[in-house]
Amino acid sequence: MLNKIRKEHILALLGIAAFFLIANYLKKSENTTLDDMSVVLSAKVQKDDVFQLFYWETSASKFKIANSVRTKIKGSEDFQEIVFELPRIKDLFRLRLDIGENFEQNAVIIKEIKFIKEADELVFGINGFNRLFTGNKYIATTDNHSFNGKTGALKSKTIYDPYFISVDSSREMESIRLNRLTKHPYLIAAFICLVLFLFVMYNVNSVSISKEGIFVAVFVIVLIMPTLQNQIQFAKPLENLEKRELVKMPEFTWTKEFARGFESYYNDNFGLRNIFVNWGGTYRTKFFRSSMHPEQVMLGKQKWLYYNNFNSHIYDSYRRVNLLTQDTLKRIVDQWEDNKARFEAEGRKYFIAFWPNKHSIYPEYLPSTMKIQIKDTVSRVDQINTYMKRHNTSVKLVDVRQNLMEAKKASQVYHKFDTHWNDYGAFLAYRTFFQEIQGDLGIAPKKEKDFHIVWEDYRGGDLISMLGVRNDGFFSEKRPKFVLKKNKDQIQYLPIDGYPKLTVRTRNEHCGNKLKALVFRDSYTNSLIQFFSLHFYEVTYIWGHKEYYVKKVQPDVIIDGFVERELGEKHTINKL
Repeated sequence: MLNKIRKEHILALLGIAAFFLIANYLKKSENTTLDDMSVVLSAKVQKDDVFQLFYWETSASKFKIANSVRTKIKGSEDFQEIVFELPRIKDLFRLRLDIGENFEQNAVIIKEIKFIKEADELVFGINGFNRLFTGNKYIATTDNHSFNGKTGALKSKTIYDPYFISVDSSREMESIRLNRLTKHPYLIAAFICLVLFLFVMYNVNSVSISKEGIFVAVFVIVLIMPTLQNQIQFAKPLENLEKRELVKMPEFTWTKEFARGFESYYNDNFGLRNIFVNWGGTYRTKFFRSSMHPEQVMLGKQKWLYYNNFNSHIYDSYRRVNLLTQDTLKRIVDQWEDNKARFEAEGRKYFIAFWPNKHSIYPEYLPSTMKIQIKDTVSRVDQINTYMKRHNTSVKLVDVRQNLMEAKKASQVYHKFDTHWNDYGAFLAYRTFFQEIQGDLGIAPKKEKDFHIVWEDYRGGDLISMLGVRNDGFFSEKRPKFVLKKNKDQIQYLPIDGYPKLTVRTRNEHCGNKLKALVFRDSYTNSLIQFFSLHFYEVTYIWGHKEYYVKKVQPDVIIDGFVERELGEKHTINKL
């Protein structure tokens, strides 16, 4: 009798589980390929602009420019239809709607959005739009249907990037992704389970339960779980954090190559894989202080993370195996002096600076495996500085290391979990740089007392994602935010039409001069923009070092900036 009761309980539980599995399968296991879908946004956009719609396929690791559609918009006081014609999309994961690049844009009023796929047309009014999308931190909501990117952008002080990203769990996003096999998945699942339940109950007496049988059943369930995850997603899928493109499904052929290709594809794409990878990386990081990707990032003392890409200049730079010959030193410095002479002949000021590697400012937290790889006590920067002093060159290389080393005794100047300095480190570098060139320009840097400085909780950092784990609070630090006490919004961000995508252009009517500056930048410059732009009427920040932009911008001041690991690699402005 007890054995029978146990059987009935087990069968009831299996029946309930089967019901949800079948229902979810019918609900989610649909055709996920979208052929030539059109997206129509009805909105009021008052000034000329460009909207961009990104689509993220499940096999990708992030949004990509290649997987997006741009649409130019003519400003109007009336509502207009903004159309995005998307190509064939396989397994849509997420959408992102960028609502403009015009810094001077007024509030954008959205009425509805339509998704037209084959014979279906999904129409979402503003309430549906708000359930489907959530705005990023550069979006300011003025009411329930009006959005303003300009106000939100001022928070960052460096970029203007208002966009909406889809809410994965929303019914609206689910209906866009899939073409349903049935409109009544739960009713059909209930019918199937009822038939199966009656059949099994009729034969229950012929079924016996044993430890061996339970073991086999559990083993089979474990084996089919990855397939079930791919079909019905009973666990919330995680984004792939690996810094590589996952293998894609090969075209079917009766060859060994297809078999090998399919095995590689399955190894990269089986269900629950990203969850297992995240678990493994998390426990390895937390308990063993070990990196899953030591060729990218290493864990140092007190949880400090360090960039360690074997195939980049940083690896040779911190190891100090990239030292230069005397001939190369002479060629580099001669080219800088030639630049200075040519630009000064045109009436322009020319300055060179470098921004130190994190490894140079915080060597004490380096892991032992990185310390033992350092081959010399002299760095490439030391070589260049020594050469320039010995030959009393006309051009000087601004070195901010000493002030950063002194300041770190009292305050943190670099991020623990990022490759870059924080805003306080950037402020110190900015102040040192302008003190060094004050005699040439007559411009004094702002003082610390001119700003409100607030240290906020921060859990970000590009090195965390390189570890291949998600930060659940294990990596946490404080980062500073600088806000001017007077005229805090004096920096205006200009359009970058006709310039490369990573360009930043600013104007400052409160700077007290009409000087135009051209800054050749890299990622370290991001935190410097909020300070440098306080002292010039217009500044153009160009990624890279191309003399073409000197002729285009016609600046009064040229600042050639390098992160330490790139100094001497791109040692002159490219004349192409």
